[in-house]
Formats: sequence, C-alpha cells, structure tokens
Amino acid sequence: MVIDFFSILLWFILALVLIQVFYVLTKKDVYDKLNGLFAMNTNIVILLLGIGYVEGRLDMYIDIALSYAILGFVITVILAKYIGGRKK
Repeated sequence: MVIDFFSILLWFILALVLIQVFYVLTKKDVYDKLNGLFAMNTNIVILLLGIGYVEGRLDMYIDIALSYAILGFVITVILAKYIGGRKK
C-alpha cells in the first residue's frame, strides 16, 4: 500500500520534471531558464531518493542524490558568478 503511494508520487514528480524541462526550453530570459533548472535539480534529488526507497536500496541512492545535489550547487554558484559579472 505504501509502495503504491510512493510509486504514484514518483510518477507525479517525474511529470513535474518534464514540465520544468519544457519550461526551460521555451523561456527566452536567462534568469527564467536558470530558475527552472535549479528547481528541476531539487525535484530530481527528491525523485532519486523516492526511487531508492521504493527499490529498497536507499543507501545507494542517497549517495547518488548527495553527489547530484553537490554538483548542482557548484554549478549554481559558478553560473551565478558568471551571469552576475564582476563589480569594480
């Protein structure tokens, strides 16, 4: 029963990620695209943890989700510095 609930929840989160991909691809402004990309990273981490719970291998998926979250954070900082530019 609980696994069925999490499976439905995972499909819903996957649909959200696909909507966010469409959002990122259709927007013209760079800030809108980055905002959608960063929100998508968060949902992918939640999706990975949910898949790990449903499969019963949460320990493996926690490592993958943490690596993905750290990589997303580093990319966020680099892009923010690049887009923000240097102030003199």
